[in-house]
Amino acid sequence: MYDRPDIIELLTAAREHVEGQLVPLAKATNHKLYFQTLVAVNVLRIVERELLLRDDHLRAAWQGLDALQGAQPLPEDPRQLADALKTRTAALCEAIRSGAHDDDPALYAYLVQTTEAQLEVANPKYLATLRAEG
Repeated sequence: MYDRPDIIELLTAAREHVEGQLVPLAKATNHKLYFQTLVAVNVLRIVERELLLRDDHLRAAWQGLDALQGAQPLPEDPRQLADALKTRTAALCEAIRSGAHDDDPALYAYLVQTTEAQLEVANPKYLATLRAEG
């Protein structure tokens, strides 16, 4: 809808400025500010990854729930998809509590899939370590 720079490019530029200019300055002058600046850089990285991966992760989660709850039409609007996923996830939680998925390999596969998707956004280095360890 909008011309360049897009939202990812804007976030990347902001993060690169903070990393390149503010982190070294804070490191040299104020340890508390240095730590807080590193946290801000990490937040910007997480937001970048979430924006890049969110749509694919939402669709994958929907498909994973289809395997557990039966196929349902995928909402086209991302906001509707996110809301519908919350509803389906709540239903899955209730089904788990009732024992409906005890010893269900599809549930395990879904939980691994969604956990990996969350780590791909929040902490990809840790996910890479887990994958390397098998």
